[in-house]
Amino acid sequence: MTDDDKPSQDLTVQQQAAIGKSARNGVSGRLKTALDDMTWNGTPWDEAAVKSGLTTRSMRLALKRPHVLKYLRAERGVLLATASGQNLHALAKLRDQDENRAAAVQAARTLEGLASEQFGPVSRGISGGARAGFLIDLSDEPAPGVIVQIINNPAPQSSGVTIDVTPTPVIPAPED
Repeated sequence: MTDDDKPSQDLTVQQQAAIGKSARNGVSGRLKTALDDMTWNGTPWDEAAVKSGLTTRSMRLALKRPHVLKYLRAERGVLLATASGQNLHALAKLRDQDENRAAAVQAARTLEGLASEQFGPVSRGISGGARAGFLIDLSDEPAPGVIVQIINNPAPQSSGVTIDVTPTPVIPAPED
C-alpha cells in the first residue's frame, strides 16, 4: 500500500469550522477563552470576543444562553472567593486609618455585617435578647411547627332599631 492509496487526512470544511467551538450546551474553546478573559482580566465583553476570535454578535447571543450565564456566575464565585481574604485585610486597614474617618466607620460596619453573616447576628440593645418584630415566611414548602390562624370575629348583629342622628338644618331667623 502506497501513500497515494491512503485516505486523505485533510479536514473537511465543517471540521475546520468546528475547531475552537464549544460543544452544545457547553463552554469551551473560543467562548471559554473570552469568558475567562472577561472574568479574570476585566476585559469588556466585546473586546474579549474579538481577542478570542469571536464576533461581537456571536458573543452577545452566547451571553443570552443559560449555560453560559451559569458558567460566568461560577467563575465569578471563584474570583470572589480568591479575593475575599484580601478584601478583609483591606477593610481592616481602612478601618484602622485616621485620614478618612467616614471611610473607617463604613469599613467597620461592613466588617460587622460580614461577621454577622458568617457567625450569626450580633446582639443589639442592653438586654442582648431577641429583637421584637414579625417574621414573614414566603417559602413554598411549609415548615414543621405550630400553625397559628388568626380569624376575625364577625360584626355583632344589630337589634333592628335604628336611631337617626343626622343634625337638623338651622333656618336663620328673618331679619326685621
